[in-house]
Amino acid sequence: MSLAIHLKDVTKVYPGVTALDNINLQVKKGTIHGFIGPNGAGKSTTMKIIAGLIPPTSGFVEVDGIEALKNPSEVSGRIGLLPEQPPLYLGMRVEDYLRFSQEINGAQEEGQALLEKIIERCRLQDVRKRLIGNLSKGFKQRVAMAQALVYGADIIILDEPTVGLDPNAIVDVRDLIHELKKEHTILLSTHQLHEVARICDEVTIIDKGKILRTGPLEVIQSEFSAFKTYEVLVKSLSQTLKDSLRAKSFIQGLDILDHPEGKLLRIRVQGEDDIRGTLARDIANECSLLEFRERKMELEEVFREVVRD
Repeated sequence: MSLAIHLKDVTKVYPGVTALDNINLQVKKGTIHGFIGPNGAGKSTTMKIIAGLIPPTSGFVEVDGIEALKNPSEVSGRIGLLPEQPPLYLGMRVEDYLRFSQEINGAQEEGQALLEKIIERCRLQDVRKRLIGNLSKGFKQRVAMAQALVYGADIIILDEPTVGLDPNAIVDVRDLIHELKKEHTILLSTHQLHEVARICDEVTIIDKGKILRTGPLEVIQSEFSAFKTYEVLVKSLSQTLKDSLRAKSFIQGLDILDHPEGKLLRIRVQGEDDIRGTLARDIANECSLLEFRERKMELEEVFREVVRD
């Protein structure tokens, strides 16, 4: 798969501070790529360099196959940026602001058609004539996302798009991001790690200016899973079954938890062999088996382990 964003050996140094230390980042076209890290890790600096707002001290930056540092004007129209503090003009009407955003970013000839498409996609039809300053936080964020789209950018960078939003507005933004994936590549930075795990194809973890992990989430999760963990819900649990499970050589741990429907067994298994069929059959022979699933390490757990190391 071709790359929408490619950073190689990128460093950014401010007086007395190395914000980015020789980082490498690849974002594939047509994907949603999560970009996560603690505050001050270097996320915003990286996104500003990709968007052409600041230059790196050294390194190579390529956007949509174009060397960004040599062709900044050609790259700028290919990237739509939603910063953490959106550049909204509260005294302007929604439609006028979006048209203004088109003009200053050099929209194509079909600007009016694109404007109508983005207003509909961001569900701004009912507020297009209203002052931005009179809108709710959720609608302001929709306007901010629309300004990143309204001049036809192929690559969208979203910096904390759900910060400060209520649960319903968060769902709206998540649905919009899913919709955008059909036509755009998205680099998403957020502290809402459960949202990253839910919608992103790949994840990059950065801390103290260094890329610590990057790749598909399931691959990163597997690095920190010495054991496979299965959660098994049974209606009841006999002593015979407990003894049988604990006697199996491939089972390294067994936790038994109360559950409204019976007992939840958390079974840790070591080894590469797929023993799900055997394990499920043995359990079903002894009791009423209600559920059987593999428990993946949550992104929050992976994040803590990576940053701590």
